[in-house]
Amino acid sequence: MSKKEQWLKVLGKGMLTLPKRWRDESGLQTGDIVKAKKVGTRIVIESKELSKIPYRVYTDAEIDEFIKEDKLTKAFAAKVQKKLSARRGT
Repeated sequence: MSKKEQWLKVLGKGMLTLPKRWRDESGLQTGDIVKAKKVGTRIVIESKELSKIPYRVYTDAEIDEFIKEDKLTKAFAAKVQKKLSARRGT
């Protein structure tokens, strides 16, 4: 078997362990994000440069602001609660 292919065991919840040599050659580290795609019956895993991954980590302050903006007004919350209670028959 060549260095570019290897049999891997599928673990619980579909997890795989990539050979260390592959991780090193691809520059992958614990916690990195990879792109996986299904091509017919094949599964292709691609390493990506972090700057090209379409996600970012938000700060605690940003998350607090999201939560603040997402809260319902008291009047609207009361209206929703009333409708939910009516549906339940309580």
